[in-house]
Amino acid sequence: MHNKPSIVPLAIYGITAFLALVTLLDFALPGKMYTEEVTRVQKKKQRYYNAGGNSHNSYEVVTPKHQFSVEEDIAKSAEGKSMSYTVSLLFQEVNSYSILPSQDRSIYSFRLISGFVLPLLLLLAIGIKFRFKKDLSILLFVLQLLVVGNFIWLLFW
Repeated sequence: MHNKPSIVPLAIYGITAFLALVTLLDFALPGKMYTEEVTRVQKKKQRYYNAGGNSHNSYEVVTPKHQFSVEEDIAKSAEGKSMSYTVSLLFQEVNSYSILPSQDRSIYSFRLISGFVLPLLLLLAIGIKFRFKKDLSILLFVLQLLVVGNFIWLLFW
């Protein structure tokens, strides 16, 4: 006898898959492009309050319309120059950027993880669960929590 799957878990998979697809599409679509002069670069020292006492510096580029995180090498060469960057349609997050006149585009690693890798992992895990009938319940639960939390973070912050 074949057990029919319950509708509640399927609905939860559907909702989280939908959120993952929306996040993935927001990252993948080109968005609105801006070209602005960098007004300043902010350097912040991030401290870890642990036994090692470690810290690192983070950098943010400020333009007249947006403020976004960049890598150290970009930050050191960006001040006073023009930047071209794209802003996502739904979440208004900076997807990619480059210092003009260079055509080399960069993507901030946090945006790459939250907009591409995490949603793709959830969709892949759901696909494996249903295609190969594997029990990935713990992995799926963790990925679903991360995708929902990420979606809320992108929507409200």
